[in-house]
Amino acid sequence: MRQSKLALVLILFIVNIISLSGQTAGYMGKRLVGGYGFYFSPALFGSNGQGNTIIGRSNGNASDGEFAFNSLHEGFLEYAFKNRFLLGISAKFYKTTYDNAREVSATTKQIDQYGSTSVVSYNGTPQGMYTILGQNYSLYAKLFNRRYLAPWGRYMQFGITIRRFTCHYNPNEMMLKYGGFNNYVYPDFNDFGEQKQSFTKFDFLFGFGRTNIVANRITIDYGFNANVFALLSTFFDVVTDGDGIFTNNVNGVNYMKSTSPWRVRGVNRFNVFLKVGVLLF
Repeated sequence: MRQSKLALVLILFIVNIISLSGQTAGYMGKRLVGGYGFYFSPALFGSNGQGNTIIGRSNGNASDGEFAFNSLHEGFLEYAFKNRFLLGISAKFYKTTYDNAREVSATTKQIDQYGSTSVVSYNGTPQGMYTILGQNYSLYAKLFNRRYLAPWGRYMQFGITIRRFTCHYNPNEMMLKYGGFNNYVYPDFNDFGEQKQSFTKFDFLFGFGRTNIVANRITIDYGFNANVFALLSTFFDVVTDGDGIFTNNVNGVNYMKSTSPWRVRGVNRFNVFLKVGVLLF
């Protein structure tokens, strides 16, 4: 959280040092904007909320070759402090899935058909998928081009974001089959810890966009943004299959904790957006 505090101090510092002469902050005196945004990007390797992907992965369970996109929905409030500077807060919501392409090793005690108790090892990629519900909470600033007046015109965006996401699996669908030996038959392994697990990550965001104003009241905002850490991890996520870079021993208990950040980075790495807002006052 030390990084987030430093980023907040930086944003507030910029608010104080940016000053321009002449115009009054706000478009026609209106400074506050509230509205809805839709963000999207292609689901190239990971699976989207419907379990579809464009390219997919060899060990994954997603339906590849589909016209698949990641999508996020946002509610936001923005306020023009200076005639070129705007500060905003937002909450984004999304649903995605993880295709269980990561191999996992697990052991458990089982009773065979002869009544003997044995420690059984399971290895492989689990069947099925698990669901991820995410929320991104962001504090950001927009610095507008000198020719424009916030919240109208071209701008650069930067800020901080807290990613909160919850994973859920169905033990009747997500499981490891036992390979078997000596004709022993053991039950499927489906214990991946608590069925509902939540995690939190931190990132910086940046982007560029343009806001048009219709009828002096409605704002139409479009552009793109990216999460810095997620973007910088692209090479590792693609080349090394991403999941578990920092966790070599992926087992049943830590499976979702180890694999879900890979999918969450993919959703938030780079998105194009379209936002509609209202100049409130």
